Amino acid sequence: MRNGAPTREKIDRVAMELFVEKGVTETTTRDIAAAAGIAEGTIYRHYKSKDALVAHLFQTHYESFAFALEELQAAHSGIKDKLRAIVDRFCDLFDEDRTLFAFLMITQHQQLRRLESGRPTPVAALKRVIAGAIDSGEIPNQDTDLATAMVLGILLQPAVFSMYERLGSKNMASVSEEITAAACRAISAT
Repeated sequence: MRNGAPTREKIDRVAMELFVEKGVTETTTRDIAAAAGIAEGTIYRHYKSKDALVAHLFQTHYESFAFALEELQAAHSGIKDKLRAIVDRFCDLFDEDRTLFAFLMITQHQQLRRLESGRPTPVAALKRVIAGAIDSGEIPNQDTDLATAMVLGILLQPAVFSMYERLGSKNMASVSEEITAAACRAISAT
């Protein structure tokens, strides 16, 4: 019996690259197969449909990132150190794999609606950090959803600018400290 894992990994990577380059709607299974050097029917041995492929890629990577953030923040104490660790991980993910980061960004609006309630997400991980800091009195009482949105905006907009080469040749890790400081100011973690 053959091990289909290498083929599935190839499909996953090529599909993600094409989804980022062309868009999910514009990318066909024929495009994916041609870029992966496989027959189109091979994709259907691994996924029921292109939608199932997109959903699998999003859920797998989104949840994996959420687990990584949970582990990271648990290893630190205090809101500033927890935020620094989270920002550093976001920046590292961007610098290590821009395709994955871009894929998560461009598909989130459709895919978040499809996630089962209660599934781990990076947003929920960050929200728990902020709620914990409010509960412990480290930061003022505030709307945790709004505070989470503000921190994510401060974090994600530089990544978007970087994707469109508006930050020059800087990698995200080089601006991690500035992003962390701005995120701390946004939630009054002085």
